[in-house]
Amino acid sequence: MRELFKEASKITNYNIILAIPLIVFVKVLDLYSFFSRYHADTAPKLLLASLTVLFMGAVFCAAWFYMVKGAINLSKKVFVLDADRANASMNLFKSIPEGIGKYFLSFVGVYVIFFFIQIIATPIVYILGRHLIGRLDEVSTQNLITLANDPNLATNAGMANFIEKLTPEQIVFLGKWSLLFMLATSVVMYLLMLWIPEIIYKNENPFIALGKSVAKLFKDFFNTGRLFLSLWFMGFALLFINTFAMLNPVAYILVSILMFYFTVYITVLIFLYYDKKYMVQDEK
Repeated sequence: MRELFKEASKITNYNIILAIPLIVFVKVLDLYSFFSRYHADTAPKLLLASLTVLFMGAVFCAAWFYMVKGAINLSKKVFVLDADRANASMNLFKSIPEGIGKYFLSFVGVYVIFFFIQIIATPIVYILGRHLIGRLDEVSTQNLITLANDPNLATNAGMANFIEKLTPEQIVFLGKWSLLFMLATSVVMYLLMLWIPEIIYKNENPFIALGKSVAKLFKDFFNTGRLFLSLWFMGFALLFINTFAMLNPVAYILVSILMFYFTVYITVLIFLYYDKKYMVQDEK
């Protein structure tokens, strides 16, 4: 497993251009979300904005994940000169149209399936929380709703003020629910970990790919569990650092760059694991 992490780091460093499409997409999505927030003021406009985001996401995922697969394939080749490796890495951009043409509909299906997964998972988590955690009394609930509706809540100062006004009972209550949602999200993330590589490498049908990827997870539960836990703790530590980095503009920029790098790295790592575990086996 250690060698896998090292190799993924090398591939990421050699193909750092993978971060460029990711950064561009995130910034374009931010701008479009900001635009939609003030202009999608009717149901038809909101539906159109949602469909636009869906298709934007499908185009990006089809292109970017296909580029990641190309980076994995490049790592298997021997380059005499670093310039040749750099040129080969730059040529990954040429695979973007092919990736979109081949996997666009697959990722539209991914978004639709993930939407239904959320619809199914949300009431399950809610019912589970009601039984394990319970609910606040009506007075505390009303106070919590009033605090949450504060328009300044989105700012750092507003969030700090929100936490200061909470009672110990409310803090414990929110902490338990946050822990439950974090655990539920982690379970879903684990179950979907090999879904995208399965689509890119073997099954363009997202529904079939989902079933086969989950089966592979449990068939090799020990290794996939170790991989997921390693990534989970790394991601949690980075998010923890990012929370404090918001207090300093320079630190926030540096951590934001690190988060983009980490996103590329974990994607390369998961694709590399899939390639070594399942594609190499098929070639033997």
